[in-house]
Amino acid sequence: MIYPNKNIRVEDSIIYKMISILEIRTEIDMNIHELYAKTKNKFANTDEFILSLDVLYVLDMIEIDFTTEKIRYVKRN
Repeated sequence: MIYPNKNIRVEDSIIYKMISILEIRTEIDMNIHELYAKTKNKFANTDEFILSLDVLYVLDMIEIDFTTEKIRYVKRN
């Protein structure tokens, strides 16, 4: 489910679906609920959305503040 293989198509993998979250970089700080509302048509369910956030967090692409429920995209030099 995270990465494509012979049983999982590329379009169904989390790696592919993470792109929809990364495409919304214009807004620096965004609420998790707002982000899900903008990208929910790309995910089959909320589990896929949360897993995508987890992978992006582990890859250090986003920061999540759980007290304010804000997501910040990490800027690269």
